[in-house]
Amino acid sequence: MKRTFIRIFVILTLALTWTNCSTNRILTKDVRAVADQVWSYSQKHPDGFTLELSTISEPQEGISVAYAATQGCHSRSKLNRVVRHALRHDGYVGGWLDTTDSLYYFDSTRIFPEDSLDAALQFGAKNRQIAVFILSSGTEVRLKNQ
Repeated sequence: MKRTFIRIFVILTLALTWTNCSTNRILTKDVRAVADQVWSYSQKHPDGFTLELSTISEPQEGISVAYAATQGCHSRSKLNRVVRHALRHDGYVGGWLDTTDSLYYFDSTRIFPEDSLDAALQFGAKNRQIAVFILSSGTEVRLKNQ
């Protein structure tokens, strides 16, 4: 009984290790391809966008809130990091032009339902955001104390 358990444990561990290694290789390739698509999209949308990565399309409603983990990414070379984070989390990437420094920023974002403004604002505060963005109306909502 004990030997059987150990054998099963070893087989499962090896299978998971093999799966993770091959997934990481595939993910790296996919990240670059998706990041290239996002980069191309950003060139055609200089004022900003939010994209669902599985379809490379803009959601029409929801409240977009960026993750702190991808703040400060404003170049093609950092876009892979943003896409990787988005693929591992909610699957959305936002891009926006900061007129104060003339840099175009990319963020991994989370989309909240539009009737969940309080939850979006709490998530935004937790992730050190200045504002959240309501997609259907194009409205920026600033966080208090920011």
